[in-house]
Amino acid sequence: MKATKLTIGFREWAKLADFVETINQEDEMLAYEIDNTTALLVAVGECGLAWIEAQAEQWFNDYETEIVK
Repeated sequence: MKATKLTIGFREWAKLADFVETINQEDEMLAYEIDNTTALLVAVGECGLAWIEAQAEQWFNDYETEIVK
């Protein structure tokens, strides 16, 4: 399992709930919204985490990720 913390800019907070829902629709992935600008994203391996990163790049203009585990 690989986990990352996603933090987005405050101006894009309205998109986060839909992003989390999109990730949760995928097999072997989990997303949890911590607050309006932060989410915890979990995938089975590096490939899944790379897919999540690519999705974040498409959804958000102002974001950063931090590997948790």
